[in-house]
Amino acid sequence: MAQGGAAVPVIGVPVDRLNTMLREPVERETLLGYLEQLGCDVEGFATVNRFRCQRCGGVTEITEQEGFPTACDGCGADFTKGDGTAENVGQTEVIRMELLPVRPDMFDVGGLARTLRGYLGTEVGSPSYNVSSSGYSVSVDEGLCRQTSYRPNIVCAVVRGLLLDEELLKIIMKMQENLHWALGRDRKKASIGVYDLDTVVPDFHYKALANDEIRFVPLGGMPDDAQSREASPLEILGGHPKGTAYRHLLADFDRYPILMDSKGTVLSMPPIINSEDTRVSDKTKNLFIDVTGPEAKDVHRVLSVLVTSLTEFGGTIESVTVMSPKGEIVAPDLSTQTMDLDPKECQRITGIDMTAHETADLLRKMRHNVLQDGNRLRVEIAAYRTDIMHPVDLYEDVAIAYGYHNIPKLLVPTLTVGHGRSIEFVSSLARQNMIGLGFLEVITFMLTNPENHYAKLRMGEPPDYVTIENPSSIEQTMVRTHLISGILETFKLNRSQPTPQRIFELGDVCTLDQKTETGARDVRKIAAATMDPKTGFAEVKSVLESIAREIGLKPVLTSKDVPLFIQGRSAVLMVGDQEVGQLGEVHPEVLENFDLVQPVSLFELILPEGTNRSHLASL
Repeated sequence: MAQGGAAVPVIGVPVDRLNTMLREPVERETLLGYLEQLGCDVEGFATVNRFRCQRCGGVTEITEQEGFPTACDGCGADFTKGDGTAENVGQTEVIRMELLPVRPDMFDVGGLARTLRGYLGTEVGSPSYNVSSSGYSVSVDEGLCRQTSYRPNIVCAVVRGLLLDEELLKIIMKMQENLHWALGRDRKKASIGVYDLDTVVPDFHYKALANDEIRFVPLGGMPDDAQSREASPLEILGGHPKGTAYRHLLADFDRYPILMDSKGTVLSMPPIINSEDTRVSDKTKNLFIDVTGPEAKDVHRVLSVLVTSLTEFGGTIESVTVMSPKGEIVAPDLSTQTMDLDPKECQRITGIDMTAHETADLLRKMRHNVLQDGNRLRVEIAAYRTDIMHPVDLYEDVAIAYGYHNIPKLLVPTLTVGHGRSIEFVSSLARQNMIGLGFLEVITFMLTNPENHYAKLRMGEPPDYVTIENPSSIEQTMVRTHLISGILETFKLNRSQPTPQRIFELGDVCTLDQKTETGARDVRKIAAATMDPKTGFAEVKSVLESIAREIGLKPVLTSKDVPLFIQGRSAVLMVGDQEVGQLGEVHPEVLENFDLVQPVSLFELILPEGTNRSHLASL
């Protein structure tokens, strides 16, 4: 199906198949209501036409309103340019709805039917999955483990006994792509390969091969050549539609991950493309499945969701042993996780008056197994429920099973009148006055690094500040403690613009405070600066005094040399024995560090939080 917007894909759930899998057919409009109560964003019913690509055999679904497809969902063939012929192979009625990102187990008609059967009470508790051993294994090349970007983690499974038709084949392929989108983060965290088991010869090998070591026919063939032409990994990355779309995931490597069988037949080049030799068709009965990715947790979750959904279509699951230099694992692991739940806390959070027994029944409707242990409930959570991470998630399941629409609408017993915090009144007043003085407000990043934040300002780095444990880049390793570096960075980006330039920023900085629960607290500051050949201490002092007077602050100006400023042209502001701000003309060395050639004068001031609100309202 086409995607609904840039963010959340829209799926089409076949109405007839869904009703068949519910075992007790539900009226059309009632069914839409149930889906909405489960949290699905339902668009309604639609008729879709199915078109088979004569190039790759893939089926593309298009609503009647969308007309004729322009490209193949599978191989990317451009039908408008004659790259392939789209043959109309029938139509069906579907329910169109946006994917519910937190519930990947409901991305296909099988998983959705499983959830609905519980919600309707026709089949409660967690499904039981019998996983037998396939006797197959996958050996992982040591080279893949040395470089984590090669996606060293792989888990596999076998699903037998499926009776595929064109509709079910399309459902499986769309489920694969939707899991790529949600749990796989567009294949970055996990990518899935699905193969016809009867076209390969176990056991399997997962290797890192150079570009000239392997050639195979990618699924759908190369667009500019005969469909059966073999291509190297580099050619696939540069010429195949899936290669160009996902080559950034392998961009910096000259060796590529390859999954092959014992005869050397290539199954796939994760996370890019499968081999044409292992194509799944409506004649396929047994599937071999792999999931690869950088992190073991992610690949296990994806495999669990996929294989448990396939059992809804009659498949049986068999495990595969993965032998890696890091150890041996057997997948899929469909063991349940256990979480204790306090019924009274659940009642308090949801606001629903119910007994522990009633709470357990609601959890069973959401497909959990529940055992009552005294005053607590022990909940067994199926492996496919990857969204359950905290008891609050179970409370939500209870509320959904009860029905938000069934919760009585009551007036709030106590009425209160809200008002803004005093610091917000102060901030609003300071902002208005700065704008009135001709300054332009800027907003800069909260995250920075010690080099920009301290060294370039000739400031000594403090012993402690809030650091980022896993920074995304070396430019953002700490939380700012002042606003000055952001102001000067803004001047740097606008140094080609005419002067005078007058800007200010009003925002929070973060300081360590062991008295708080988090060990840190936010402090609201305002900083303002002028860049102009004629600017000086007197100008910035007059602006500061104006702002201080308007917000009811009476600081004492004390002469003090600050490394940031030119000696003899700086001061600090004191309220009692507390230093609340500083001002002066910026030192030439600091200007040079920020590539500025014009003089800059600036001030920074801590805004008071305890200012009397009635006083502010009278200003």
